[in-house]
Amino acid sequence: MDSKAETGSVRSVERALAIVELLGEHQALGLEQLHYLTALPKATVSRMLLTLQEQGWVYRGLSDRQYRLCAKRLFGDSQLRFKRRLVERAAPLLLELSERTGLVADLSCFDGERVEVMESSIPGVLRKRYPNNCQIVGHHASLFHSAMGRACLGELQSHEVQRLAQRERLDDESVFSATEQVLHQGFGQRTEGHWEYPVRLPFLIRAVALPIHADGRLVGSMALHWPMDEAPVERVLSLHLNSLAATIGHVQQAMA
Repeated sequence: MDSKAETGSVRSVERALAIVELLGEHQALGLEQLHYLTALPKATVSRMLLTLQEQGWVYRGLSDRQYRLCAKRLFGDSQLRFKRRLVERAAPLLLELSERTGLVADLSCFDGERVEVMESSIPGVLRKRYPNNCQIVGHHASLFHSAMGRACLGELQSHEVQRLAQRERLDDESVFSATEQVLHQGFGQRTEGHWEYPVRLPFLIRAVALPIHADGRLVGSMALHWPMDEAPVERVLSLHLNSLAATIGHVQQAMA
């Protein structure tokens, strides 16, 4: 007959596997959703998730607070594994950058076609200004208007920029303006007043971004953004552009 300890251990494994299976099926789930789907007490699910995090099975998003399987636990989709690995390596650095600068720090992936927002960290000093429902993770930033997109454009060959511009139905003048600015400045800067996401902030923002490379290729970008009334771009550049560049350097080292 199994001892109580053995029975408890087996039950814990079964519960943990149930959570892993649900995350594999749904990609991302929050604590409330897992509590509902497993029919387990919320405190039990929370303990299981903490253990799975400690053992390197799950990652919890900085922005949406949802749980996902870690990159090394995924099979099949190599591109998805790469994106998850980038997020997991960058997350603690993104959080530290955000708190150090007092600005929102965003991470994106670029697949050669689109810029996808993968993670976002809002510092404590700005959380009251950013409503909880204004989540941009999982959405695509504009290549020609967002700071993250422009940072990527500055790394591309001219024929690639033209191809992407044709897809977006932009005229030559718009393309030239967007790319020339990046090449001249050395960083991507957001088009003020443009907002491409389905959720809107209650104020205008400014943003600057730099590209990220891994394995000898462009893989995305990292941006700092802030409410327009907080500071002009020039002040943020003088105070924080070096910190942004250093953080990206650490991310690239972690991905090597």
